Amino acid sequence: MQPSNIRMFSRNIICNCVNQCGPNGIQGELYHLYSEEPIRYRDAFEMLILMDKFYDNLNFPMASTETRSFSKRKPSQNRKEMIKMEQDEKLLKVKGSKGTFLIQVQYRQNATWQGKVVWAEENKTQYFRSALELMKLIDGALNKGNEEATIEFEESDNPQDKKYATS
Repeated sequence: MQPSNIRMFSRNIICNCVNQCGPNGIQGELYHLYSEEPIRYRDAFEMLILMDKFYDNLNFPMASTETRSFSKRKPSQNRKEMIKMEQDEKLLKVKGSKGTFLIQVQYRQNATWQGKVVWAEENKTQYFRSALELMKLIDGALNKGNEEATIEFEESDNPQDKKYATS
């Protein structure tokens, strides 16, 4: 990873360090600026739930819809006060044994996420239009060379020109 080439500074950036990748999915740790300790996850679904809770607590980006549930839940009226615990540079130093992805969700619209992800080891950036597309990008990067990967990062000098490709 070349930290000097990656510049992402926003209060809601999450560094996803993938430590295991196999037939049962991915496992790893999430790092953000508001905790000194990583948040461990056992599968991709748990990762998405933990990230969504983080964005809810931070209230950024603001969700355009309320979460639905089969059970009655008390609406969270009092958001947690989130105090920055770490420096931005810390997120560029942590690394997953299988892959490292810096994720910046810019919008939470239509009950999903839109934003960008940087695959740190390859210093490649890709924009995503949904949480599913984000997961496909991460899966494609982790399974590079595997024919089952459906979306992969493309080469481009200009981040605005980056488009997704299907295989």
